[in-house]
Amino acid sequence: MAKHEILGYFEHRRDGAWVCVRPFTLTTRDASIDIRQGMRFDYGKRVAGLDLAEYLEQLGSQFGS
Repeated sequence: MAKHEILGYFEHRRDGAWVCVRPFTLTTRDASIDIRQGMRFDYGKRVAGLDLAEYLEQLGSQFGS
């Protein structure tokens, strides 16, 4: 999967949070984590060492969200 394809698994909310809309497994160099539908990610919430909301925001600004 290309890194920007992760955007298809999330919805960006007006309050800045990202909510998972389809389950998937997030794999980083540190861990592999199952992300379930409905999980919410706000800035500062780290998953496997990654601020997922910030990462998604960066990808969204590059590829559209």
